[in-house]
Amino acid sequence: MSPNTMGLSPLGLGCSRIGSFNNPQSLGESRALIEAALDMGVTTLDTANIYGQGDSEKQIGRAVSGRRDKAFIVTKAGRGFSTKMRVLAPLKPLIKPALAARKRRSGPPESNAVSSRREDALRMDWSPHSLARSLDGSLARLGTDHVDGFLLHSPPAGIARDAGVAQALAELKAQGKVRHFGVSCDDRECFEAAMSMPGITLVQLPWTIVAGLRDQEVLHLAERGIAVMAREIVRMQPALKPLDAVRSAISHPAVGCTLVGTTSRKHLEALAELTVRQPETEGAAP
Repeated sequence: MSPNTMGLSPLGLGCSRIGSFNNPQSLGESRALIEAALDMGVTTLDTANIYGQGDSEKQIGRAVSGRRDKAFIVTKAGRGFSTKMRVLAPLKPLIKPALAARKRRSGPPESNAVSSRREDALRMDWSPHSLARSLDGSLARLGTDHVDGFLLHSPPAGIARDAGVAQALAELKAQGKVRHFGVSCDDRECFEAAMSMPGITLVQLPWTIVAGLRDQEVLHLAERGIAVMAREIVRMQPALKPLDAVRSAISHPAVGCTLVGTTSRKHLEALAELTVRQPETEGAAP
């Protein structure tokens, strides 16, 4: 199955910052960005149960209301927040302005500190019961009865190759709650383990792994009908301008969807133009 047949758009919107403590945008502004993305043809929306303490999924759900069939929604599971973070989540309307004011005084490092604290507060649970419960929570927040993609969220390689975990994902698909399942990988070891998973049709990979894929691996992915979502495109190509970094990812033969995490509508419009021009560029005479 090709990415186009699957329903992935060439460019996808990464929604990890929506609703997060260190995102100065209001939820309404974030929702407007998602709605604009859909209008631009950027219909792949990548989120997770932990993004924005659930607010990312909620805003996606509201944005796609009435046109759910136009969106390809990917969410993730396996990670969750500690009790402390769950207690803090309802206080976001009070905490975010204070963080924004501190960031204006101290600059970008504060944002990194917030992200680091979030990582420290995460817990992991890859049990079939936990994955099923996480998916049900995501579906409720998204306001839908299924997701188009359901991924293990940065698991250890041993989890990616665990037969019981693969069976749990297959059962969720059989129940009609998931169209495609797979793994969001952080490293090469996890990717290689994910390729042993029966029934996998979707992997999410950082650009460094995508760029290092061998020709036979690209062919193997295509033969098995496994679509690749590429992420961290700009950060991992620091020598390139953002537009050129995204252009290089879109043109990679293994990539079915290139994720961008911008919160700017103007930037998203410029990036979306690449997916319109790309076929013409590839077919043009040198």
